[in-house]
Amino acid sequence: MRLILTISFSLLAFSLPVGAEPTESVEYKYYEISPRTPYEIKPELMRRSPIREGGGTFNGHTDWFVDWKHQTRPGPNGCQLIDSRTSVRVIHTLPVLSSNVTDKKTIEVFNKFNAALTQHEKNHGNNGLAAAREIDKALGELQPQRDCRQLSRSINDIANSIIQKYIRADNEYDRMTNNGHTEGAFIY
Repeated sequence: MRLILTISFSLLAFSLPVGAEPTESVEYKYYEISPRTPYEIKPELMRRSPIREGGGTFNGHTDWFVDWKHQTRPGPNGCQLIDSRTSVRVIHTLPVLSSNVTDKKTIEVFNKFNAALTQHEKNHGNNGLAAAREIDKALGELQPQRDCRQLSRSINDIANSIIQKYIRADNEYDRMTNNGHTEGAFIY
């Protein structure tokens, strides 16, 4: 009985895609500002921010990168996915106050703004994390294809389609929140 269970398990493990949850990495990069008053926060953000895009300067930004790797093997039912690995790297770029800033009102105003900005950027990062998880799930459900070239093409088409979906979600999120302004991520 033990031998039969072992053989059945081995065949089952061979025929199903072997993958784990996506590997997730979240990083934070900071740029320092040194305003002396609450009214100097915005000019400091605009002057010190490394985030320049489309002719504009932004206070915070999130990049996410999803990668997937797979192995296929021809079998009696066509080519099947035997292993897939999905990873995502999220990088948040945010401001931080210099330790030289001591004015309590400046610190209070910045902290309120920065909490909202940080949450807004984390929400962007969540789109990248969700994209990786959805890709991982979709690849795990993929059926064998007639040949391995077709299967690889399907894998890449599915993953790229999911990434585009979450890029659109990021763009829509910024449109709906006016780049975080409606969530309190603005400074006067």
